[in-house]
Amino acid sequence: MWPLGEYERLVHEIKRRENSDIPITFGLLIADYRQQLNREYILNYINRFNYKSNKYINFYLPGYYEEEIYGSEQTIKIKAKKYYFNEEKYMDFLEKLETDFDLEYSYNPRLILIEYEHGNFKNAKRIIIELDNEGADIKKTGELFETIFEIAKKDVNIKGFSKALTLHEFKKGLFDRIVEIIDNKLLNGIVDDYSKVRKYKIM
Repeated sequence: MWPLGEYERLVHEIKRRENSDIPITFGLLIADYRQQLNREYILNYINRFNYKSNKYINFYLPGYYEEEIYGSEQTIKIKAKKYYFNEEKYMDFLEKLETDFDLEYSYNPRLILIEYEHGNFKNAKRIIIELDNEGADIKKTGELFETIFEIAKKDVNIKGFSKALTLHEFKKGLFDRIVEIIDNKLLNGIVDDYSKVRKYKIM
């Protein structure tokens, strides 16, 4: 789990951490600290999500800063380190995400899985999972994350290669495997208007 303040940091972090030569998948967790259900069912378990994701898939959390430069008392902890939520920067992040990725602004928590390839954000394939909207069951957010992490573990452990090769092979097809395994089990499809965007809610 990588807390991010500003949108520009997301772009920098992805290009710094990820390998643009092969298609890989990363997660973007949209969770407004001000919403009580987010704190109860998502942010309270951020340490566990961070632990379970290990090094198999990176998740980024916008609007949270390591430094207390904005006087915020709204905090989360990851590995005993505090991160501070900033409302203004969080809202600015969502607006830029809406413009660059053509994703409609959401007032509810979301998990967005994005397949990143050759540095192209605009045309990236995306899975949008509504965590608390139109009947979505936010209480199952942890179960959803656990399922995604299990996909990672099983896929990597099956391979008999070195760690580097295993991760390479795992990342190449993660996006489609996530769709195949969790589709119609934990999730209910909402819309599929575009070939590269799939939208769901937790059942």
